[in-house]
Amino acid sequence: MHLAKFLVMRKGGGGKVAINPELVTHIRSANGAFTDVFFEGQQVAVEGTFDDVVRQLSAADRRTAPAAGAQPRADDTGLVFGRVER
Repeated sequence: MHLAKFLVMRKGGGGKVAINPELVTHIRSANGAFTDVFFEGQQVAVEGTFDDVVRQLSAADRRTAPAAGAQPRADDTGLVFGRVER
């Protein structure tokens, strides 16, 4: 059984919204201190800068615990960008 992990954020215009980071398709900066989050055909404006929202959604992915006895894979380093050797 897989339980969804939700991240609660403040909506632009008031209130709160719970977002499952695994379903987010893309994120776009918006006017002011708001960021648009897109998932399953929906668009939600949340409070926070683009960088803050991306960091929060990414942190939710890193908090998931590996399955019992699972060995980390080589691509599970958590690195987003790599350096190209010249």
